[in-house]
Amino acid sequence: MKFLLNTIATAIAVWVTTLLPLGLAVGGGEDEWWQRVLVFLGVAAIIVLVNTLVTPVLTFLSLPLLILTLGLFMIVIAWLSLWIAAWVSEWVPWVSLTIGGFWETLGAAIVIAIVSSIIGGLLGARSDD
Repeated sequence: MKFLLNTIATAIAVWVTTLLPLGLAVGGGEDEWWQRVLVFLGVAAIIVLVNTLVTPVLTFLSLPLLILTLGLFMIVIAWLSLWIAAWVSEWVPWVSLTIGGFWETLGAAIVIAIVSSIIGGLLGARSDD
């Protein structure tokens, strides 16, 4: 249930981010509105899986840099996680996540993190129950 709520919160965050000029584009499902919703949910599921499986490994491996920068390196880890999610989405035939340059993707990662945290808090996906 928590995965589903996180996926919904992330899908809304990705949709909000695509409305901003941050170089993030989601392709697929242009025929019907419900297909477009499924595409956003697919992209969000990929992002949630990457954040669940890859981000802790990256955080552990970059622990010296995190200590040295007082945690600011987490922004770079968020960018790398979004880049990995875009790379993984190339393997899914009905979903495409396109990212821009480094700074645009960094801004998109920050917006996705903030919006998904707010939406996830409202949905109850961030609780530790």
